[in-house]
Amino acid sequence: MIRQVHPTPDVAKGVKYWEGVPATVDGVLGGYGNGTLPRVDALGSRMFLMRTLPYLSATPSPAYNGSPQSWLEIRLQQRGGKGKTVTRALDCGAGVGRVTADVLLPLVDEVHLVEPVAKFLHEAKRRSTSWLPMRNTEANSPFHAQKAVHFHISTLQDFNVADPTSNPAYSDSIPPTYMEKPTPLPLAPLLYDIILCQWCLQHLSEKDLVSFLRASQKVLRPPLPAEDESMAWNGGIIFVKENVCRDPEDGTEASWYDDEDYSVTRSRRIYERLFHEAGLTVVRSEVQLGFPPELFEVHMWALR
Repeated sequence: MIRQVHPTPDVAKGVKYWEGVPATVDGVLGGYGNGTLPRVDALGSRMFLMRTLPYLSATPSPAYNGSPQSWLEIRLQQRGGKGKTVTRALDCGAGVGRVTADVLLPLVDEVHLVEPVAKFLHEAKRRSTSWLPMRNTEANSPFHAQKAVHFHISTLQDFNVADPTSNPAYSDSIPPTYMEKPTPLPLAPLLYDIILCQWCLQHLSEKDLVSFLRASQKVLRPPLPAEDESMAWNGGIIFVKENVCRDPEDGTEASWYDDEDYSVTRSRRIYERLFHEAGLTVVRSEVQLGFPPELFEVHMWALR
């Protein structure tokens, strides 16, 4: 079988395009930021992540037979006690921080945002003072853990997932100064519970995408078994949420080149081939519902 040749994104032109887009939620969402799409999107992502990683929740899994209090007590023991910064996520192509604020920070203690457009990252840093999870104190946080965010300017092609501090410096790359006790970065390699890639992988070539996924797989949190299976930490995931174009009925692949932002929209079959080439397994797969019908279908995958 002869493999199809698909178009390759132009990274430099793509970054230049986004540098001309307003640093607003509406800007990064292509004019869909003022309607219901951001709320529907965040809800869909959180529900998908909670079903995949129930250990991130302070609320018992339906499979747990004990009380809510015992669930929380066991989780705190697994985390090493109160006040520990344990769970971590990477927000890839973070834009102005919408996904970090609405999806990741409610679930994990620490988020690293990586974004190649400086004005987007600066706006995310400015907005971070108003993000509700960042304003919560340790006392009113379910796990009594302090929230932290770190900002990194880079393309995914050049980003060192295992050691973000080795990437090009960004003047706002420290945790916000209003945090009472800024959380220092642990020694590399970092381990992640969630590596989230949403509406950014279309800017990577197939070769770069496979390389990034392989590097990401190496820094996922390993599973932590428990006597009660419902209490196990089932290990980190790579969460991919991307537009997909329709696969042809003849079993071939399809792609669409966007000559405005120089990206490539791929079909589901292409993405799943690339996941396989990266050595990853799909552990959950769903279609995001509730989006405007004129948009591409948006698919979600959990990968390990």
